[in-house]
Amino acid sequence: MNPTRRRFLAGLSVLAVAPVLAACGDDGDAAGQGSPGTGDTAASSGPEEGAFPVTIKHKYGETTIEKAPERVVCVGYTEQDTLLALGIVPVGVTYWFGDEELQGIYPWAQDLLGDAELPTLLQDANGIEIEKVAALAPDLIIGQYTGMTEQEYKKLEAMGVPVVAQNGDYADYGTPWEEAALTVGTAVGRPAATQELIDSVKERIADEAAAHPEFEGQTAAVVTPYEGLFIYGPEDPRSRMLTDLGFTLHSVITTADDSEFGISLSAERTSDLGDAGTVVWLDLAADKQVKSIFEGTTASKEGRWVDISEADGSYYVAHSFVTPLSIPYVLDRYVPQLAAAADGDPKTEPPAVSD
Repeated sequence: MNPTRRRFLAGLSVLAVAPVLAACGDDGDAAGQGSPGTGDTAASSGPEEGAFPVTIKHKYGETTIEKAPERVVCVGYTEQDTLLALGIVPVGVTYWFGDEELQGIYPWAQDLLGDAELPTLLQDANGIEIEKVAALAPDLIIGQYTGMTEQEYKKLEAMGVPVVAQNGDYADYGTPWEEAALTVGTAVGRPAATQELIDSVKERIADEAAAHPEFEGQTAAVVTPYEGLFIYGPEDPRSRMLTDLGFTLHSVITTADDSEFGISLSAERTSDLGDAGTVVWLDLAADKQVKSIFEGTTASKEGRWVDISEADGSYYVAHSFVTPLSIPYVLDRYVPQLAAAADGDPKTEPPAVSD
């Protein structure tokens, strides 16, 4: 898999690799397990009673963690958010997209960094940087939102360090956010605190769904121009967010074979979305042909669409993160946009967002 395709399959268009966020804070040249963040988390009390040893099953077997880790390296794209919510600053995180100078700690999580050093930023354009991971002297390596291969897992495991790979019950990059978060929390000895965090976020999602009964049963899809058209499938976190809010995924994706993560279609198939209740675009303007075809559909003419693009800065990144920290940040901006699109009135424009 080439680097561009690898990053795209994790949830964004080819345009997303450009920096889109404003740099914030001081650059960190070295990683450190700093003090917990200053936000209202339950993290500074250490591991919960009876949390260790713990054995976690994953795609490549199972891993036993004997004691609370102190130097955690994230080889997936989003695990740092759950760690920060628990007051744990990882020593290394993996770059996905957005501003590299933020070193994987985005605006919705920055308050939790406190005075700790920024993590070392790893790249995965050519796969996991095994040697750089080893240089960080981790005592836990974790990757949930990842496409970690079995070969990479074995190389990491050979370091003699516990390695927790992605959940094997789902497509790569397809583990539900709450399961990924609970795995991270369990690995660091905070399952109860993590579940409490998850429950609070799920309550917020449920409240938004209840406040917008017009979402219930309305068809929707998350779509991006990529080598034609790519429609995100039912195991993708962005699609799951729509269904959690009450929407039903459009039949073009639910009736497709092998569509767990998503399907690729020709640009001409953009017209298939014409009867959708709401279409969430990522970078609609990236392909002139796709944009032109969509503009001729009923969904477009009735204003039943939202476009989230690089110009939306932090929101653009957060929409793809789907973590306990990013979800509330997204909902503040996403739900008003969805409500404007779902009403079918072209005069109702989705509100602009701000960082």
